[in-house]
Amino acid sequence: MSSRSSSRLLLLVTVLLVAANLRSVITVVGPLVERIGVDTGFNPLALGALGSIPIFVFGFVSPFVHLMGTRLGLDRTIFAALLVLTGGTLLRSYGEALMPTWISLYAGTALLAAAIGVGNVLVPAVVKRDFPDKVAVMTGLYTSVMIALAALASGVAVPVADTLGWENTLAAPAALTLLAIAAWLMRRSRRSDRHQHTSVPLPGGHSVPNSVWSQPLAWQVTAFFGLQSTVFFIMLTWFPAIQTSHGIPEASAGMWLGIFQAVGVVANLLIGPVLQRMPDQRLFSAVITAFMLTAILGIMFAPSLMPVWAVCLGLSTGTSLLLALTLVSVRAGSIEKVGKLSGMAQGVGYLLAACGPLAAGALYQAADSWTPVLWCVVGIVLLLGTSGHLASRNRQLR
Repeated sequence: MSSRSSSRLLLLVTVLLVAANLRSVITVVGPLVERIGVDTGFNPLALGALGSIPIFVFGFVSPFVHLMGTRLGLDRTIFAALLVLTGGTLLRSYGEALMPTWISLYAGTALLAAAIGVGNVLVPAVVKRDFPDKVAVMTGLYTSVMIALAALASGVAVPVADTLGWENTLAAPAALTLLAIAAWLMRRSRRSDRHQHTSVPLPGGHSVPNSVWSQPLAWQVTAFFGLQSTVFFIMLTWFPAIQTSHGIPEASAGMWLGIFQAVGVVANLLIGPVLQRMPDQRLFSAVITAFMLTAILGIMFAPSLMPVWAVCLGLSTGTSLLLALTLVSVRAGSIEKVGKLSGMAQGVGYLLAACGPLAAGALYQAADSWTPVLWCVVGIVLLLGTSGHLASRNRQLR
């Protein structure tokens, strides 16, 4: 293998390892949320807050990532984020030795979420810089890896916690982060100074004269990103609890949460290259909305078919994330506008999504039933379909 091919392969592996860390440290919490509640005394509202913290932090961090990227450089910023991610993961699990459990849980979660927020924004920039001719393929590939590891974390959380305890289970993803750090160090050592400090347009930069914030199309893309994130994070946090309320064992509920995330992997790998070649994505958006509605209504009215609804939900939420990321790319046009639209969509979108798990927990606590929560999700899905129809039209930002 030539030196160039070897470097290219290392670059690919490194990007995928970083992507693998962008969800698993969060998705491992869902199947254990009731167990954490029993041990800590947290009520559903407090547990909902634990699920909402990462999304709030994503929203606050995303618009400002360019400041770190400009000061440190793209590669150094991601490396620093990986270090913070490791520290936050360990603090979340073991910080109770130094502080009250609730502080370590919330503070560790906030730290790791801030690091993931940096990765959410900058990994697409790395792909745009280092794989300019394969953006769609790489977007589908790294999204699939991200979803696959997130699904694995959810699927094994309960059996691992039965053996190791929930604290050690929450800490386990730090091993994957350490692998990404090692790969990133190897990659940096093989990059020339010219590549190390290549300037990359980042969200919030001032190189684009037209503000995306004043354009309806940008808000349509942002609404789609935020609404699909809202549905995903509500179900990520509460899907196991919804299942156990129907008598499904905790271990099975965790497994179906893992499958809910995993089924989008193959779809993303197959659809990614095709999707970006489509100038108009309205049909694809409509199909996503139909699958998502079917899944939520099925959970309410035919819970005995939970495996079917987990698959439908996984297909729709997984591919809706891919569509959201693709819309950012194809609707923006230039690299500079991709950066600005990405910062806007992720900043506003995640702040919107952060309300989901918290509101769902509060509503469940008030109603003592998941049915009102699921009806609210139905309404969100209908809004998602509307914004998806508008954002998927063959248009570009000015």
